[in-house]
Amino acid sequence: MPINNEVTTVGIDLGGTKIAAAPVQGTNLISSEIRKEATPHAENSEEILDLMARMVDEISETNKISAVGISTAGMVNEKGEMIGSCGNIPAWKGTKVKKELEARLKMPVFVENDANCAAYGEFMAGSGKNFKSMIMVTLGTGIGGGIIFNDQIWRGAHFGGGEIGHLKLHSNKTRRCTCGAWDCWEAYASGTGLNNTARTFMANPNIDNYQLMDLHKHGDEDAIEVISTWHDHVAQGIATLANSFDPEAFVIGGGLAQFINYPKLNKKIKDKVVDALKAHVNVVEGNLENDSGMIGAACLANVELANQVTV
Repeated sequence: MPINNEVTTVGIDLGGTKIAAAPVQGTNLISSEIRKEATPHAENSEEILDLMARMVDEISETNKISAVGISTAGMVNEKGEMIGSCGNIPAWKGTKVKKELEARLKMPVFVENDANCAAYGEFMAGSGKNFKSMIMVTLGTGIGGGIIFNDQIWRGAHFGGGEIGHLKLHSNKTRRCTCGAWDCWEAYASGTGLNNTARTFMANPNIDNYQLMDLHKHGDEDAIEVISTWHDHVAQGIATLANSFDPEAFVIGGGLAQFINYPKLNKKIKDKVVDALKAHVNVVEGNLENDSGMIGAACLANVELANQVTV
């Protein structure tokens, strides 16, 4: 279902520290009206829901809003309800987000996992808009993922699709992942993983990733070796995904995307995939930056609203 460029929706991106909201006409973010608020840390979800509703009401004062899309940490079922852990927003667990917000706003609300929304945003309006299938890899403190096939988010049979950070790189029990298992991709290729690699090479055990990148830029040999090793780790996970899913492209987002050498990474991946895929490796940097989840949620609301009308 194509986007309706005449419809304006609101995209809301809920994070552990802030909530961002903005109107999006079709796929075009109205950046002058972005609103940001600190995420409430209450014992229940009511304060978060009330704040979201208030932000939408403020945006509606100057825009005709048809629907709202929510990008949120945690797994979301088909009813727009939070299932399982919600990371550093514990009060959000179990919240019936769609039902509660529709009661407050009196308009359609659609809820999706934040990594899926980021992927959908890049797919609809960013670096992935010329592809039918893509996998987004978000490299931050951890690794997030979103999978798009045949123009749709692949959510998985139990809404856990796209948890790509927990691919296994090997079985040596070298690094413990935040999930509790050993040697997940996230333990090596994320920002945390990069920092752990740096500590094994660098004289300064307290070096952070920005200091590391600065040393790399100025030709420090140890830093160059660390970054090369990190590219190997990133390439290994993407090669595994390429061999498994064979998408048209991979889009890299997150805070570490800016530090990737894309020609170098593409070459490393080509060396690791099966022969039939070597000519088709295509890894690009996302271009929506921190707005990808917000735009993706708004675009999803636009498309889902149209689906409701045509049913």
